[in-house]
Amino acid sequence: MCRTAAYSAVLALLLILFPASAYGQDPDSAYLARVQDTVDRYFRQHPRQRLSQEDRKFHVVPLYGIMYTQETGLLAMGGFMGSYRMTADTLVPMSSVGAVAMFSTNLSAAAAVTGDWYGAGGNFRIEYLLRFNSSRRYFWGLGYSMADDDMNRGTFTNRRVRARADFLYCGTGGILAGGFAGYDYYRAVEFSDPDVMAGLPMLTHYLTLGGRFELDTRDDKISPERGIFLNAEPSVSFPLAGTRPFFRTELTFDFYFPLWEGGVAAVDLYGNVSTSQSPWTVWPDAGGDVRLRGYYQGRFRDRNLLSAQLELRQRIYGSHGAAVWGGAGNVFPSFNGFDIKNTLPTYGAGYRFSFLGLVLRLDAGFGLHGQWALIAGVSHSF
Repeated sequence: MCRTAAYSAVLALLLILFPASAYGQDPDSAYLARVQDTVDRYFRQHPRQRLSQEDRKFHVVPLYGIMYTQETGLLAMGGFMGSYRMTADTLVPMSSVGAVAMFSTNLSAAAAVTGDWYGAGGNFRIEYLLRFNSSRRYFWGLGYSMADDDMNRGTFTNRRVRARADFLYCGTGGILAGGFAGYDYYRAVEFSDPDVMAGLPMLTHYLTLGGRFELDTRDDKISPERGIFLNAEPSVSFPLAGTRPFFRTELTFDFYFPLWEGGVAAVDLYGNVSTSQSPWTVWPDAGGDVRLRGYYQGRFRDRNLLSAQLELRQRIYGSHGAAVWGGAGNVFPSFNGFDIKNTLPTYGAGYRFSFLGLVLRLDAGFGLHGQWALIAGVSHSF
């Protein structure tokens, strides 16, 4: 059964009014995956059936909107999300492809093509991503001590191209496993204070090979009330010029449990660590719309990042709800150089509105030294 015209129109309107807050950073597959899950939700409500040739056609939902973030200023975006089936079996998830482009008042620009393809039977999946962005950003330097001093604030422009393909086997019980290959190009130019980066590479490009393991027992991917989500991605990168290979591991562990009527506790634990050969262009940075909300993304950056947060979500009346959270994170050069005094606290509160399988949110996050940020977008932060 095809989506109704009314369903498509309402979904498009939601995307117009509440574009992804992730557009303030690099566009990636996460937001389009959330939209795809909403489209899939419609089909999963129907029993197994054999689709006609007409029903198997490519379906498109437009994506466009205007928003504001502290990193980009006023931003406009446009694109599409397409869904299709390679098989007549409706129990096989829909494949998808999407493209977005965006421009902002601080002369940032970005574009991305992303999607996933399911083989016959639905057990094999390929995810792919091609992304470009060029943005003018504030820059305080590297490490906690540089970022903690407001006098160090300058500007620079980063230009990045990224391509990645994941080859995954979807097992039973929410298990997903496989590997990925990728290419990254990063160039930093136009520093307001070139001396701050003396001796560090301004251009890096490298090939990456990695593994991916995922366990997902959440009862709902959009608004879970119970279950766990575990994602582990170890990788090795081979620079095409300059330095030796470096290793990196990214680990996410989220779990959810109900507290009382309409109340849910959500916990997010995250780690991103790499070896000493890793260039600064790949180091994780605190801030954004997922973790350490309230900090300018990229102000605090170092070779390693650990963070934890607890969010309490409460349904208030009908589709209306609220959330409060607290947490902390730390960027550090090595485990020997970890300093608990450099921990970054984060806390805040937000409004939630659930409609048509989506969660629309507006958050206000706060951090050290009066730092704060407003975040508007689709879906919970994790």
